[in-house]
Amino acid sequence: MEIELNNAVAQLDQRIKSEHFVRAVLSGRRRNMQTEYERIDIKPVLIKEEIKWQIISSDGKKDITKNVEIDFNFTELLISGYANLQVDTQSESYQVRISKKDEALVSVSNVKLSRDLSHDRKKQRMLLESNQVFKALDMSDLLGRIKPSKMDKYKQVDEFLRLISQTLDSDLLKQDEISVVDLGCGHAYLTFAVGEFLKDKYKKVSILGVDERDESKEHNEKVALKLKVEAKFIAAKIADTPNQRVDIAIALHACDTATDDAIYWAVKNNAKVIMAAPCCMHDLQTQVTQAPEPWGLLTKYGLVSERLIDLITDSLRAQILKLLGYRVDIVEFIGGEHTARNILIRAVKTNQSASDIDKDRYQQMLTQWQIKPYLAKLLGSELKASAGV
Repeated sequence: MEIELNNAVAQLDQRIKSEHFVRAVLSGRRRNMQTEYERIDIKPVLIKEEIKWQIISSDGKKDITKNVEIDFNFTELLISGYANLQVDTQSESYQVRISKKDEALVSVSNVKLSRDLSHDRKKQRMLLESNQVFKALDMSDLLGRIKPSKMDKYKQVDEFLRLISQTLDSDLLKQDEISVVDLGCGHAYLTFAVGEFLKDKYKKVSILGVDERDESKEHNEKVALKLKVEAKFIAAKIADTPNQRVDIAIALHACDTATDDAIYWAVKNNAKVIMAAPCCMHDLQTQVTQAPEPWGLLTKYGLVSERLIDLITDSLRAQILKLLGYRVDIVEFIGGEHTARNILIRAVKTNQSASDIDKDRYQQMLTQWQIKPYLAKLLGSELKASAGV
């Protein structure tokens, strides 16, 4: 439902100060606004027999924690530029998404949460280490602890699930069934974890994993049997994946233009959510022979040039999705100490028409750099029809 923004903020503030308050999350960025941090978490803590509100502000690299009293100005924090505001009490989850027109789109759902006031609580994981999925994938030991050699993989999966949780909007949550396609699934660590995470939110979760290696398909089918879950796996290149209904399309570290194939497939099949973490990228690296001035200052250094063109590649992917009616952001989904490939393109279908400035910027980038992204070639007719570019 849609209500006035001031009213929505007041409702959030009231719940934060309630004796039943469990947690709050502020994330995303409102149009034409800058936020000091990528994300803010708020929770109640018990310190010296007195309840405080702990505010954890994260810039993607480090967390800054401070404890405040009940008279803290939470309203100022709530209107400081974040687009997604969620406050959970013990019985209710109150979610607000602020649109580009500064309208408050509110979703309220019933939940059953406990109130943990411990001060030094470990980071809450989306799936516990002891979950059956990690045992079946040979990531955990007999005592249900993640093996040291698999800890980086576990943290990647955990952060990916956290981002999926933040991305599920009210429309998706109203569905009884949800379809997930993992393009380039490998040994399906993420595929099975996503299925496990979503199974309590929907009556039916349909899973398809795609990988071109036959051994991956065989391995994943054996794991599915162990877990007694309905999941389909096919051995095929991403570009050859059969068309089917999909709500969430994910692609984790698909090499080079395979990421573009994944995004193309997702767009063609009207995916409501696309989450792609690109891997190595060579398409534009080979196209850029001379950078427009003054960018030659950077591209004369090989390492800097490579990183710059990688960022241009992902930025153009995001812009193409925006031109096709998706709301897009690019986030760091895991710290650089766990993987060097830690950028995630997250797109949510809105069907909103692209602005003239977005079209112009896209065209200017292609002209100035004299490039043609592979994804633009794949989606040429869609870009022409949707945005006239």
